[in-house]
Amino acid sequence: MKFEDRLFQEAELSWDLAKLYLQLTHVKQLTTSRTAKLTATEKAILRGFLCNCSPKEIANQLHWKLNSLRVELTRGLYRYIETLTTHELNTIKNWRDIAQWLEEEGYKTSQPKQDLLQAPSLSSFYGREKELEILEKKIIQDQYNLITLLGMGGIGKTTLAVKFAQQNQHKFKYIIWRNLHHTPLLKDLLRDLLRFFNHYHLPTTINEQISLLIECLHTERCLLIFDGLEKLLGINNLAGSYQKEHSNYSQLIKRIGEEFHQSCLLLTSQDEPIDMLFIRGNKVDSLQIGSLGDAAQEILKEISFPRSHSWQTMSEHYGGNPLALKLVASTIKEFFGGNMVQFLGANQEFDIIVPTYFQQLLKEQFERLSALERNIICTLAVNRQPMSLKQLQEHSKLQISLTKLLPPLKSLKKRSLIEVIDEESTITLKLQPLIMKYLLTEQKDLVNVAIQ
Repeated sequence: MKFEDRLFQEAELSWDLAKLYLQLTHVKQLTTSRTAKLTATEKAILRGFLCNCSPKEIANQLHWKLNSLRVELTRGLYRYIETLTTHELNTIKNWRDIAQWLEEEGYKTSQPKQDLLQAPSLSSFYGREKELEILEKKIIQDQYNLITLLGMGGIGKTTLAVKFAQQNQHKFKYIIWRNLHHTPLLKDLLRDLLRFFNHYHLPTTINEQISLLIECLHTERCLLIFDGLEKLLGINNLAGSYQKEHSNYSQLIKRIGEEFHQSCLLLTSQDEPIDMLFIRGNKVDSLQIGSLGDAAQEILKEISFPRSHSWQTMSEHYGGNPLALKLVASTIKEFFGGNMVQFLGANQEFDIIVPTYFQQLLKEQFERLSALERNIICTLAVNRQPMSLKQLQEHSKLQISLTKLLPPLKSLKKRSLIEVIDEESTITLKLQPLIMKYLLTEQKDLVNVAIQ
């Protein structure tokens, strides 16, 4: 993407840029040559005016001198816009006329109808360019019906969903965000959604209400976002099974994933719902959200920590988890005067602490694990080193066949609680330092039961 193409992109939220570019190109060809096209610079200047930016502000963004920009405008874009809007040439006296004239000609688009009251505000966003590109390709270009964002608590699933909705809101007629953390019954959620689409006299059965919702998703391009699906899932079981009172959510998710419509349901969850096993394919997929990588260091930079080799150490210890890093950074600021090296030196056991709020997130996730999953992660924690499948299989407490071992391992991987390492054709399994430290210090009873 050219430098100019990245400027003033927010204009796309309110203006039909494709139509404007096409018709201004036609005007330019009439006044210059048949092969002339709008340049990237001309498009950027146009977007700047539509974003209510003055010529001086646009020149600064383009790294141009103001006088050079004014010459460019009088020779080109001002004249094309006057012709397009049927005004006399040389009648643009104020740059604010441009947006007004183009709006009068119908180039301003209607705003999408949104209900984002339950969505968190986005104060900062780090990295995730690759994940955003994947979502835009699958949802915007390929028109997937269902995408699930998976990852452990605090990794940034919700933040990614908010950012995607903000950047692509103009691509949908309706955007609806619903928070599942308070575990709504499906009948209540459906009634709420259908009222948003102005349906007040509803069918009596859940199946009929889902059919009506899918009809809405077929009629208009919509983005539904359900945040925190793990709250509806069962405990003491492998990943993906629903609590009994929420089992009918499976019906909704399957039908949205399988039936024809032009909309998308974007789910966030710590655990992958079991439905994905049966419907993943043509227009359905899951995206695992992992470490923030090098972008995690931006969190430390933002909090004004001086750059040092400790940044990389901190990121690795906390698995590139944005929430964990923010919480720990606050502790370092408060009790270590912002000295990260001093903090790492003072905390010898794994050089890591588990913030109280993060402990609660892990506790809730561990409560959903099956007994065998708990045994596996406790075994890995006590061993403190990566273990092969054979070592796990032969462990004195486990002593189970590979056939029985693989399902809980797959479940733990889906929950982002274990990492699978493939080195020199040897597969080993390990825990992130953050999870290992939590188990050995905050879940000692659980570990003792697992290894006895």
